[in-house]
Amino acid sequence: MKVFLVSLVLCLSPWPLHAATPADVSSTPPPVEQSTAAGKDEATEVEIAATQEAVNREADASEDPMSEQEVKTLETPEQPAIKKYDFNLYGNYRLRFRAVDGGDFALSDGGSRVGADAHYQFLPKLKVFGRAEVGFNLLSELDVLVDNKDSAPEGEAGNSFFKRLLYVGFEAPGYFLTYGKSWSTYYKVAGFTDRFAGTGGDASGTYNAGTDGGATGTGRAESVIQTRLHMGKLPEVIGIKPFNLNLQVQHGEPIPLVDGEHYGTAVGLSAIHQIRPDFALGIAYNIAEINDLDNPAIRDAGLDGNAQAILVGTRQFGEKWYLGTVVSRLLNQDTTDQGTYFDGWGWEVYGQYQLREKIWLTGGWNYLRPDSDPLSGDYEIKYGVIGLRYSHDGFQNMIYANVKFDGGHLTNGEALGNVYTIGVRWNLGEIGKRVVERYRLFQARQSR
Repeated sequence: MKVFLVSLVLCLSPWPLHAATPADVSSTPPPVEQSTAAGKDEATEVEIAATQEAVNREADASEDPMSEQEVKTLETPEQPAIKKYDFNLYGNYRLRFRAVDGGDFALSDGGSRVGADAHYQFLPKLKVFGRAEVGFNLLSELDVLVDNKDSAPEGEAGNSFFKRLLYVGFEAPGYFLTYGKSWSTYYKVAGFTDRFAGTGGDASGTYNAGTDGGATGTGRAESVIQTRLHMGKLPEVIGIKPFNLNLQVQHGEPIPLVDGEHYGTAVGLSAIHQIRPDFALGIAYNIAEINDLDNPAIRDAGLDGNAQAILVGTRQFGEKWYLGTVVSRLLNQDTTDQGTYFDGWGWEVYGQYQLREKIWLTGGWNYLRPDSDPLSGDYEIKYGVIGLRYSHDGFQNMIYANVKFDGGHLTNGEALGNVYTIGVRWNLGEIGKRVVERYRLFQARQSR
């Protein structure tokens, strides 16, 4: 128990760790007890290093780039940024081939994006930052032949290029404030299981009504004011582990699939209780007001109240594995394949295990079932996924293959076929830096 407590304290400490040196101990052979203690300290340091590597790996795997930014900042909270200002161009190309039982197939984009991010540190430990990210669907117009309910909608049909993220923000130690289009507070918990390549994310209510969750505020929220607060001092005050508290507000976004109607105020709240660096519990709640419930267009869409989504989840990971699960309760949040809103329960599970140095086994399932409602018919999301990944350098550079065993049904009772996916994700890196490096190399050669 003492070793565990020492590990936890050292892992949460901002100060670097160091092993004992000859100057730290007597030059005479230490007693047995001292050697044992030194051995435990070394084992503790190895365990902490492995845990921190896993923390960085999982932050890099998240769709939300601010997750990685938060981890890096919280590792060294007392240290200013290495560079006072920085600007990067980046990109990630995601290509996939999918086929279904029955013979249909398609080659498509699977979330390809390019973008730019920048920060400026105007005072020690205080900085402003921003990000603009554009997605492209140059091939995905054909993908509807394979999956009429994409797991993570990337723009609207007919849009080859679309806005994924666009926000500006302010950062202080343990505190982030942003405005614009960004990943939601709800996604802080939904992201525990939204980690499949080419599928998944269907049962949490994140990407509702065939959208990216921007209007309702559960996915990439539109025109949102958002705060993220890391309460590292909380244990000293009320005696529990540190946790992350997130709040956001939107207003007047259009109701998906209901022409001309808009939500009132939408509020999102989430909290993540960090039991250990590698184990967390999370809860999220999002509500978007619908004021004109007597409107025939709203009633015809199946809406009978505010759009609400409640999510409870947990995740744990180690050096070679990851496991996450979330359970959702959705009210007027998601729709059937016919565009009818419903109330229902959802459950997602995602896991991965490292078989070899660069080879990972992945698996899990999504299940979403509407409450008894004649308008929903036999609609049901019910599938399991198993796959393999060859990870060249993190989960942004990989080749993968998945099989989606689909037991779900459309509203009319039609069964859905299994989906077979082979894809690649490749990080184009910090494009701006590469261009500058190549330009300098060209100048150097010309000056010879």
